[in-house]
Amino acid sequence: MNNSRSTQKTTGRSALGTKSALAAIIATTMMVSVASAASLQTAKATETASTGWATQSGGTTGGAKASSSKIYAVKNISEFKAALNGTDSSPKIIQVTGAIDISGGKAYTSFDDQKARSQISIPSNTTIIGIDSKGKFTNGSLVVKGVSNVILRNLYIETPVDVAPHYEEGDGWNAEWDAVVIDSTDHVWVDHVTISDGSFTDDKYTTKNGEKYVQHDGALDIKRGSDYVTVSNSRFELHDKTILIGHSDNNGSQDSGKLRVTFHNNLFDRVGERTPRVRFGSVHAYNNVYVGDVNHKAYRYQYSFGIGTSGSLLSESNAFTIDNLKKISGRDKECSVVKAFNGKIFSDKGSIINGASYNLNGCGFGFSSYTAKIPYKYSAQTITTSLANSISSNAGYGKL
Repeated sequence: MNNSRSTQKTTGRSALGTKSALAAIIATTMMVSVASAASLQTAKATETASTGWATQSGGTTGGAKASSSKIYAVKNISEFKAALNGTDSSPKIIQVTGAIDISGGKAYTSFDDQKARSQISIPSNTTIIGIDSKGKFTNGSLVVKGVSNVILRNLYIETPVDVAPHYEEGDGWNAEWDAVVIDSTDHVWVDHVTISDGSFTDDKYTTKNGEKYVQHDGALDIKRGSDYVTVSNSRFELHDKTILIGHSDNNGSQDSGKLRVTFHNNLFDRVGERTPRVRFGSVHAYNNVYVGDVNHKAYRYQYSFGIGTSGSLLSESNAFTIDNLKKISGRDKECSVVKAFNGKIFSDKGSIINGASYNLNGCGFGFSSYTAKIPYKYSAQTITTSLANSISSNAGYGKL
């Protein structure tokens, strides 16, 4: 090895140039790591949750009380991380004005690399809101874990693609990462958010070891004792295992009495299942629209409401438009919008299936009626085809 370069004496001019270059690098690093305050671009950024479980027990305000120095506008991952400022829990509003690639344009190379770089933690008392139709996230996850009081609005989030799925004997290939994770967190409002497989749909999966190489996990997970959550005016599209509430049959000690979630005025378009699947939690779903096809080549419709261990769900005035429904276990084909996974409590009021009313309470699953009191004020409008079309048109990002 030739060490002459390292031992050579540097001239004054060269040393000065080196110092200048280093100073420039340091200055540039400082510029991208410190977030600058910005003007408020939409009054919607200061709105607080006004519907559903997120209004209870003190309500959900996110960053509504942010000082002017804690209002940001971001357009790339460096600016976004700087605005989040780690675990800083002071109220903040982060306005997303561009398409943010969480990977920073550098492809993930392994499970560990993806875990380290793709999971973006959101601190307490934060509102993240897209401006117009500009607020987008790809190649990563928004993780709301162990915090409180978070609002996500007017965002497009593309479900992450696992670069290193794990294989389970008897269950095939399984992916790890979700688009949004709400974990051990209370008071969250998700509004006018679109979550989609986007550019990488399930029909693009390859085969490995003779089995489908699955690279998507969930769209939205709500788990480990999370509570007081409202999901409204949002669009879930082109995805299989969509929303999981309660991650395990064995987590009752943490989940029982919590996982209270409201879904209203959302569109579930060409999704396979879990809208939601609930364990232990208490879910209220009203004025939502579900569109699917049992024969879809990429997203075969399986069911909408999955009632799992100790889970309960009240359905009111929802609209299901599902092509090619089939009878399952001798029940009417309409009954397939609900699936029992050891769950015992489910009621429906006023929903329609393919344009006609149907009594889902008479499907013979052995459910007990949902009798728990809904503590917040709400209005479940009588569902019609016209109302379903209006809900669909208003759902998702870019509609706020």
